[in-house]
Amino acid sequence: MARRNENVPPDLERMLDEVSAATMRRSALWLDGRFTEEISASKWNWTDGGTRDIVDEGLLRSSQTRRELSDGSVEWSWPREYATVVHEGGVRTNGKRFPGRPWTQLPLQELPEVAQKIADQEIRKWRG
Repeated sequence: MARRNENVPPDLERMLDEVSAATMRRSALWLDGRFTEEISASKWNWTDGGTRDIVDEGLLRSSQTRRELSDGSVEWSWPREYATVVHEGGVRTNGKRFPGRPWTQLPLQELPEVAQKIADQEIRKWRG
């Protein structure tokens, strides 16, 4: 890897690269699990006034895919034609509205704190 800054010692630069990569990898795995937990949780408001999970046949939950992009970012998708309607809510053909169940919202709100803890753990590995 090319040096980014001549003032940064090579060992520090290597540590930062490895900590960053490990934090990204572990955070992505954590998000995978949290998204699945949220879809499976019986916590979502429904039209009958009760709560329920988002799992009917399990197709939405099992369709979750994670793709690592060339720029180092990660992209999740749920390639079911109804995924956006479940996440955002919608209107049935009879005109009755149903609520959105934004299963990505809470995990993404939790992510900064979790990623910080992961980064701290990775840094401690370097310190020995």
